[in-house]
Amino acid sequence: MRVRDATLLYQETQSSDASTKTIDLSLTDPISALGFEFQAKNGTTSNRNNSLLKCITKIEIVDGSDALLSLSAEEIQALQFYKTGKRPMMRDDESAAALYVAGMLVLFGRYLYDQEYALDLTKYRNPQLKITWDLTKVSGALNTTTTFATGTFKISVWAKILEGMPAPGKFLMAKEIDSWTGATSGDKRKELPADFPYRLVMLQTYKSGNDIRENITKVKMTCDTDKFIPFERDMFEWDEEMAQLFGNVVIWKRAFASNDDDIYLPVNREPQVQFTKDGNAGLRGYDVGSNYCWSGLVNIYVCDTSGGAYTSDQKIMCLIEGHALHDTQPIPMGDLARPETWFDPTPYKKVELVLTEAAAAANKIVLEQVRPN
Repeated sequence: MRVRDATLLYQETQSSDASTKTIDLSLTDPISALGFEFQAKNGTTSNRNNSLLKCITKIEIVDGSDALLSLSAEEIQALQFYKTGKRPMMRDDESAAALYVAGMLVLFGRYLYDQEYALDLTKYRNPQLKITWDLTKVSGALNTTTTFATGTFKISVWAKILEGMPAPGKFLMAKEIDSWTGATSGDKRKELPADFPYRLVMLQTYKSGNDIRENITKVKMTCDTDKFIPFERDMFEWDEEMAQLFGNVVIWKRAFASNDDDIYLPVNREPQVQFTKDGNAGLRGYDVGSNYCWSGLVNIYVCDTSGGAYTSDQKIMCLIEGHALHDTQPIPMGDLARPETWFDPTPYKKVELVLTEAAAAANKIVLEQVRPN
């Protein structure tokens, strides 16, 4: 066996700020992963708290009406971290006319170049990759100064290929299977597919300024109305256990902010931020730090030596560490490296997640399953 990369697109500028790009997939060797890089240019003044990842709403591989992959960019990055333990590509730069860059890998196996699990496109009639984006999703209508600059969105795509080996008979299929706005109380029951084994369930729950444990307080899986309960856990306990299993992620960000501003963080739980003045002449002799830092936000102070507020926006380097990347919570369905431990739903007529809700958050369920090619 040997490996190679096949470039499908390289920094192709898109004519629309909100659209879907479709790419025919004609690769005949097994694909271990698809790689993506996205970039857009900031306006002439800044582009504050406007995550490019949130603007890339869906990445799909479809064969007619059959979806082999269907996730947002944030969901792909979170899954990549839970598979590899490494930071996905994030170069968040809010300063004037800077490039905002984000990238990710969709892994079709347990790890890169997994010889037991890879996607074999020759088994499908008309496989296509679809990328959907909307640069106005967070900021609203674009302008020339304080959002993304129109006409600057670029896409790169490449495939990590296994060559010279028989195609594996299966791959890991990841999909967002449900999304809804949460309630402020009560249990939400969501039925899950019962067709292929589960390797991982992932929840994403986002409400600005909220801890994920304030949105969903308890999570349970039940099969055939409690005939078998794979887990029933308080979210506080579960989050602490997942932090021990998967660890923290460290992210770089250049913010553009002034005293008493909130800065958006890509990690929700237990964030810590170290600030550097980024060599700004205007900030020499001033102090930069945080008033508070939790639930995906840090509120900063920028003061002079006498404690006076510095109210002019400046470039501030941030080194961020924390967990619950992109407001997600992983739920491993066994030892992620050992298929014999994964959960098989096929003996049951009904498999449900029961989520105890406590806030009007944007909630999503992602499922990674073993699927035959």
